[in-house]
Amino acid sequence: MQKPRVKTSDIALKILHKIAFSDEPLSQSEIAETAGIVKSAAHKHLFTLEETGWISRDHLTGRYRLGPQAWLVGQRATQIGDLALSADSFMRTTRQETGLAVVLSSVNGRSLNVIAALNGTHAIEIGVRQGSQLPLHSSAQGQILLAFGDPKLVDEVCSEELPALTPKTLTNPEKLRCRVEEARQSGYVWAPEETLLGVNVVAAPVFNNHKQIIATVALVASIQHLTDPPSEEHVRAIRTLAGDISQTRGYEFG
Repeated sequence: MQKPRVKTSDIALKILHKIAFSDEPLSQSEIAETAGIVKSAAHKHLFTLEETGWISRDHLTGRYRLGPQAWLVGQRATQIGDLALSADSFMRTTRQETGLAVVLSSVNGRSLNVIAALNGTHAIEIGVRQGSQLPLHSSAQGQILLAFGDPKLVDEVCSEELPALTPKTLTNPEKLRCRVEEARQSGYVWAPEETLLGVNVVAAPVFNNHKQIIATVALVASIQHLTDPPSEEHVRAIRTLAGDISQTRGYEFG
């Protein structure tokens, strides 16, 4: 069963996330709207984050950006940066060969976050924002984590409500368990239109030298270009990509 989360911590983290991945500094009103709180409550959170160095405020515009403490902590996350860097050339080759968007997401417990994304080459662009957190039950990447991560995680997720993001989202726990078992057997999974209508995703796991899942890699495209089920070419591409990245982390097959 999922442990209860602290609401104030959730709000502070949501504010940090929004500021971190915004293309420009944000006003207090914009931050309050994102966090779903009133401006007075946002002011208290922003004051605390500013006082502790996590964010900084431009005293001319009143807008907020990340502060020095966020930068210092980011420097400690070199392993994530190394993973994205070592995967980059393989991801670019796969994007060139398939024309599809390629997405790398890091695993942290029961959390799955996009750390690198390359847009596809088709006229209609389907992208995934760096920093996005992916749902476990309705995304192909999340289903891969359920298949190859901590076995307790499947029970935790299946004991919770499985919200329908689209009419095709898996909301039945037993069907989700079957999907997860299929992923374990095949080494990959696809989730057609389960997170967003018209979009298909096929994903595979990335392992380290201890044979532990540390990331997922996925191809993302319209259902027109990434079919249900995916073609042999696309299955081969995602499995090869996952294997190549795993080998850079010391994983040995066999």
